[in-house]
Amino acid sequence: MRNLRQSFLADFGKYCSDKRVLVAVSTGVDSMVLLNLLISLPPRIRPIIEVAYVDHKLRLESIEETKYIKDFCENQNLELHCLEWKTEDHPKTGIEAAARKVRYNFFAETMKKTGINTLLTAHHADDQAETFLMKLIRGGDLQQLQGIRIVRRFAEGRLIRLLLNYSKTEIREYAQKNNLIYFEDVTNNSNDYLRNRIRHLIVPKMKAENSKFLEHIQSYEQQLSILLQATGEQVDTYLANMQVGEDTFSIDTWSSLSKSWQSLVIKKLLERYSKKLDEKTLEQVENLLSNRKKPQGFVDLGTNGFFIKKYNLFYFANKYHVEDEKTIKYELELNKWITLSKEEKIGVFFNRRPPILKTDQVFYFSNPKLLPLIVRHRNQGDRIHTKVGTQKLKKILINDKVPQEAREKVWVITTGENLILWVPNVRKSDLSESQVNDKMQYMIIFRNKV
Repeated sequence: MRNLRQSFLADFGKYCSDKRVLVAVSTGVDSMVLLNLLISLPPRIRPIIEVAYVDHKLRLESIEETKYIKDFCENQNLELHCLEWKTEDHPKTGIEAAARKVRYNFFAETMKKTGINTLLTAHHADDQAETFLMKLIRGGDLQQLQGIRIVRRFAEGRLIRLLLNYSKTEIREYAQKNNLIYFEDVTNNSNDYLRNRIRHLIVPKMKAENSKFLEHIQSYEQQLSILLQATGEQVDTYLANMQVGEDTFSIDTWSSLSKSWQSLVIKKLLERYSKKLDEKTLEQVENLLSNRKKPQGFVDLGTNGFFIKKYNLFYFANKYHVEDEKTIKYELELNKWITLSKEEKIGVFFNRRPPILKTDQVFYFSNPKLLPLIVRHRNQGDRIHTKVGTQKLKKILINDKVPQEAREKVWVITTGENLILWVPNVRKSDLSESQVNDKMQYMIIFRNKV
């Protein structure tokens, strides 16, 4: 059996360098051992210790426990922060969840009041295993299987669990060896709660099968955490490549990913924008994006708004802003580029003309009254005035044998009054001018990287 005090000294030096700490104490064996280990640290590294304790008023024994922790802190010259959760404030159902919320709210308030940045709790390796098994039984997202971390953000500081690498057996043996006084919560002996059933009926059998069961759980948790972090970083990279505007993303770039990465990317976006994440919603969004026969559409996310597909782009919007027939459009600012997709961008320039590439398409005009210019996808009934007369854009696309899928992706440049000037790759209107070197002209540049 390892020397718990020596191991704890090393862990404290590794994870905690604070001059003051707040210790969550319940008077149970775990928190009393944690408190004893902190008090036993060498003076050169021992922090100023303050104690946070909540009397939940759920058991008659809490009267004795409250008196004990008050006397203990007074004898050890420790600052005690105590909260009494009055019985009239207890809910009729969900008492465990409510008690936990009261506790951690109190801890956060105490940290803010005292200026202490670190909360220490006495979670241990058995807690880790129990939490892992509970989540496994209940089911859900893989990320939820991530267990208790030694260090995490909490309130305006952090929460550290310095006993997470130690088993309940080690903690009890330390308490007995050092003659520590602690109190047992009799409700922990009841199998009415899932955690208690796992603790009493499942974990002991796992340990009997393999004495390193707790170590293996810790190892799996660490591997899972690393894997999910690496996956998350790659998803963020893909999202950055997909993003073509504020909260707007390219379907073509998404489609270029493997099926697995497509799902992970959409999953991340649903978590970020809608908070609605279930297999049905994920499937609906993926099916909409993959359906090339449906250039426009949306998925209702309930109170979280809408997921909207518009030709080769998609985005999220509040339900009060959704208009089924509205297409995405951009207003061009003079002498600035606008990115339309990963491969396409457009700009209108006057006095600061960028170099023209061989693959660029250019539209010249000199009348400033045509400004500002709008870029959008085609609408039903669009017509363009050409040198041979007014023509329906739909008929032009059909005559030019432009595939249906490509028709939905063409960009249309119009004036603010919706007069079509140009459809890149298709037609220029009769307002198009030839380039004249000694004439002041505006230049619309459509750049396709492919």
